[in-house]
Amino acid sequence: MLLKPVVLWVVLMGAIGGSGYLGFRSHRSASSRPHPHVLVIGHAGSGFLSPVSPFNPLPPNSMGSIKKAFEDGADGVEVDVQLSKDNTPILYHDVLLDSFTDAAGLIDTLPAARVLGLPYRAGFPYEPFQHETIISLEQLLKYLGTRQELSYLQLDLRNRLPEHHPAYVQTVLRLLAKYNYPLPKVAFISPDVALLEQFRTAAPTAVLLLDAEGDFEGTRQKVLQHRFQGFVIASKVVQRAQVQQAKQQGLQVILFGGRSASAIAGILDKGPDAIEVNNVRRLRKLLE
Repeated sequence: MLLKPVVLWVVLMGAIGGSGYLGFRSHRSASSRPHPHVLVIGHAGSGFLSPVSPFNPLPPNSMGSIKKAFEDGADGVEVDVQLSKDNTPILYHDVLLDSFTDAAGLIDTLPAARVLGLPYRAGFPYEPFQHETIISLEQLLKYLGTRQELSYLQLDLRNRLPEHHPAYVQTVLRLLAKYNYPLPKVAFISPDVALLEQFRTAAPTAVLLLDAEGDFEGTRQKVLQHRFQGFVIASKVVQRAQVQQAKQQGLQVILFGGRSASAIAGILDKGPDAIEVNNVRRLRKLLE
C-alpha cells in the first residue's frame, strides 16, 4: 500500500534527522577554535522554509517562527518591517503578497486590515505543519513584553519609496516608545543610507547597520563615512580577515546564513559579533 505524501515526508524527515544529528556531533567534537560571545539572532524568526537540515515549515516573520527561535535559545530575532498604506508596521519579507499568501499586491498600497491575519501559504511539504498568519510589529512587541528577559530586536527596514521615509521612521519609533522598548536593544538595518540617516535624526542614539548586499569593501567605506555602527552581510561573501579588519575599526559585523552544523561552524570561525542564523538550536549547541 502506498503511503500518503505527508506520511512519506515524515518518514523521510526522520531518516534525514537521524543522520544529520550524527554529523552534527562529529563536527562539533572536531572544532577547536574558541569563540568569544556571539549574539544568536533568529533569522526572520527561526529561519526560512526548509525541507531538510532541519525540516522547517514555519514561514519567515510569523509568530510561530519567532516563538520557536526563542524556544531554541535565541538572544533575539531579526524581522522584516513594511509599512501599510495606513501606516501600520507589518512583518513580511517579500515585496509581493502572492509569494506567501493567496492575496496579491504590495503591502504599502493596501490598508492594514487587508493584510494582517492573511494566512500564509507555504505549499508542499510545509502546509500540513503550519497555520500561521501575517502579524504586525505591534503584535511582536506585545509578545516580547511577556518574556522575562528583554530580547535583542533587529529591524530590517523595508520601505520602497523615499517619500514614505518620514512616516516610516516616525511610526516605527513611536511604536517602540509605546512599548518602552530600549533603543540599545534595537538595531535598524537597511541598504538605504538616507533612511538610516533619518532614523539617526529622529533618534540620535539608534544603532544603525548598513545592509551590505554582498559588497564588503564598499559597505565598509560607507559605514565609516556615515558613522554607522556596523553592517550586515551574507557570511558566504566575506572572509575572516575582512571581519576582523572591520572589528578593529570599531565596527559591528553581523553575518547571516547557516543551517547545517558545518556551515554554522564556518560562520563562527569568522568571528562576527552576531549571527542571523537559520538554525538557532544548532548554533546554540556549538556555543555551549
